Amino acid sequence: MKQLIFLFAVAALGLQSYAQKAVSGTMVYTASISLPDTNVVLKSWNVRVLTNDTIVRVETETQLGIQVYIRHMELKKAYLLLDYDGNKYAIQTDLEENHKRDTMAPEYSVKRTWKSKTIAGIKCRKYIVRDKNQTEGYDCWFAKKINNKYLEVYPEVSGLAVDYYLPSPDGLIHYELTSLNLTPVDRNLFGVPSDYKRLTFEEFVNMISQ
Repeated sequence: MKQLIFLFAVAALGLQSYAQKAVSGTMVYTASISLPDTNVVLKSWNVRVLTNDTIVRVETETQLGIQVYIRHMELKKAYLLLDYDGNKYAIQTDLEENHKRDTMAPEYSVKRTWKSKTIAGIKCRKYIVRDKNQTEGYDCWFAKKINNKYLEVYPEVSGLAVDYYLPSPDGLIHYELTSLNLTPVDRNLFGVPSDYKRLTFEEFVNMISQ
């Protein structure tokens, strides 16, 4: 169950603003976990973020195959597509209700710096993200002119997270954008397939608990 809840959080690995550009296309991130204080990579995987600027589809490589998370930015609803026990489910989340219930203060701070560099052809600004009770932070880079609405990470920063870190049960995950393709995405990829049964998260939990 903890792994399922974490999938929601990461999927919401399942792309606010000064003359920022809209994006319609595909972003590919490399995600990796390394041994602390070394460059030894323990495991790595790819994350594809597809968007038409109103809907986002996040495809994450897992040991069980591709995990798909579809988020409607305007409707504020999301679906996790899941194959479970031979059946297909689209687990729905009401993002607006989740936001209302999430009243806890962030467990981190974000500080802007004046350093800049270009990553995957995108001009970025450096920020330092520091977890609570941590003396040193992570160097994270955010796009100057691409909105952060496509990713559900670090909402305090207006630009798209391009090179950043997120804590996880397995260790600190490093995400880095490796390519941005502005070719329009097939609109059928943004819908929930007809052979998936729609359930709320609570309904799904009750079903597998029986």
